[in-house]
Amino acid sequence: MCLQQLDIGGVETAVLTLCKGYIRAGAKVYVAAKRGLFNKQLEELGVNFFEIEYEIKNKYVLERQEELMAYCKENKITEIHIHQYPCVIYWLPVIMQLKIPYVAYVHSIIPGAPEWFMATFPVYKTALPIFFENASKVVCIAESTRNDIDALFHLDKDKYLIIPNSLNMEDFKTTKEFKEIKTFGLIARLSEEKIPSIKAAIAFFKEFSKEKQDAKFLIAGSGPMLNDLKQYAKDCKNVTFIGSITNSKDFMEKIDLYLGVDRTILEAIACHKIAIISSYKGLLTLVNKDNIEQASLQNFSGNNLTETKDLLSQINSLTKTDYQKITTANYKYVNEKYNVDKNLYTDILTNNYTNDYRALFESINNYLEELTKLNYELYTKKENTFFKRLKRFIKRILSKIKRLITK
Repeated sequence: MCLQQLDIGGVETAVLTLCKGYIRAGAKVYVAAKRGLFNKQLEELGVNFFEIEYEIKNKYVLERQEELMAYCKENKITEIHIHQYPCVIYWLPVIMQLKIPYVAYVHSIIPGAPEWFMATFPVYKTALPIFFENASKVVCIAESTRNDIDALFHLDKDKYLIIPNSLNMEDFKTTKEFKEIKTFGLIARLSEEKIPSIKAAIAFFKEFSKEKQDAKFLIAGSGPMLNDLKQYAKDCKNVTFIGSITNSKDFMEKIDLYLGVDRTILEAIACHKIAIISSYKGLLTLVNKDNIEQASLQNFSGNNLTETKDLLSQINSLTKTDYQKITTANYKYVNEKYNVDKNLYTDILTNNYTNDYRALFESINNYLEELTKLNYELYTKKENTFFKRLKRFIKRILSKIKRLITK
């Protein structure tokens, strides 16, 4: 399992869940990532950890190839699962050299990540097409995610698998009995793209707490927007930022109602909590039997949902019977569709590599280095002939790459 780090986040918790599922299925699991909060849980599971920090570079990281190849050989690695794009430029040369079959995961429901990498770091203009084309399977968390990838890379239809980010349901067993809605909860990386979602949740709590003044709102997570969010919530004394957590089930035990997006909505539902999707656009939708299927199509991001009308009055009027009816129906749906034991891809992988890519990777690195020098000339020497030279140079690169790939 290759991912950037083991701190709190949707990809990180998804990988931790997959590790548990594959270990129960009889696999020996290795994780290659930067050390973080989840290391302790991985060690308790018996997962083998290889510490590596993935820098986002504009070249294939060939200087680490021998080390990574030796690790794979020593531990008899038979397949590799790559969960984030920064890992690609490290592992693709290793995979191609050792002919190890691999799975490409696409976790994000928000389109544009591949385009950003290819536009910002030109090495990904070759790395991502090679990465997706040679994968044994491409696992997407939703139909819309597959459509976004296919629009860019036009892969064979049988290469795709739609497998939602799942839960280890055993982790979320709860015995707490519901009495009243008093404590709200939210778990998120406090980053810029989450601001509309979190502010909408805080605004909703402020309205709720006007009548129930002893209500509390616990916000778990950390990130660059922490101070901005504290400033936004400063006039509401019952909003508390508690920092990063490693056990979401323990957090869910403390609350009665959950607001948020994505995987955390699943975790709240698995703990039999009322869940409100506070979307990336700041719209609030109460999850129930009438909309949970629709919400699942966009990984509970709320991108395809409309706002629940009179939400505050609905929450205030919920009886204990209403609460149990909603949470039980939601739990049944999640247990059937999102249980990791039902969503593991365990077929034996095969590779279809037809080229020795080492020469291609070296050539691309050389071209990128030369391109960097040419850009330097543009901004320092201001050569009048630069654009003509650059046009000829890029044409030569593309022609060379095309010949190498199609050999």
